[in-house]
Amino acid sequence: MTRFYNRIGTRGWQNSDYFTFSARSPAYRRWLASQLGTRRLQILSVGCGTGELEKHLSDLHHRVFGLDPSRQMLERARKNGLELLVQADALHLPFAEASFAVVMFVESIGYLRLPTAFEEALRVLRANGRVFVTTYSGDVEVHTSYAKLGLDEIASSLKAAGLPAADHRFLNAKRSSVSEVPSDDESNVLIVSARKPRQA
Repeated sequence: MTRFYNRIGTRGWQNSDYFTFSARSPAYRRWLASQLGTRRLQILSVGCGTGELEKHLSDLHHRVFGLDPSRQMLERARKNGLELLVQADALHLPFAEASFAVVMFVESIGYLRLPTAFEEALRVLRANGRVFVTTYSGDVEVHTSYAKLGLDEIASSLKAAGLPAADHRFLNAKRSSVSEVPSDDESNVLIVSARKPRQA
């Protein structure tokens, strides 16, 4: 798996038969950004990859830290204009408690051990901070190393980590448009959000 992502970091997504919606779709990046509101936030993106979404959020004046285990991915993210980059393991985040207003797992949770990754997100989140989880849904084919998780499993892992799920959306994300749809069968992206309790 590491070799696969190092190759994408070196050559880019256009030379791969795999993709992420956050890299491929400007409309999806705009939709995700719209969910954060207009206040400037300190954001951690776990599994930032080549950084297209994170650069978009930085351009909107959020302070965005991109974290990824692949040095080559981070090098490409830097070439894409992202500045705050950290090579680290999502299960051992190198940040102090209550460092971030938002932690994002954008198309990365299928590679992580849950709920351990969410427990670490809880630790680095500020009180009332938010977690956003996005993953593939519907009939989207995923890499053999990626565990395709449904709403119930994601919500259960969030709850076990102390992050009760607050909302979810099924989206049909295309390169130039994003629409909300009523069910998993009609969607290609699932988004789940949760909020850290003030007393956690």
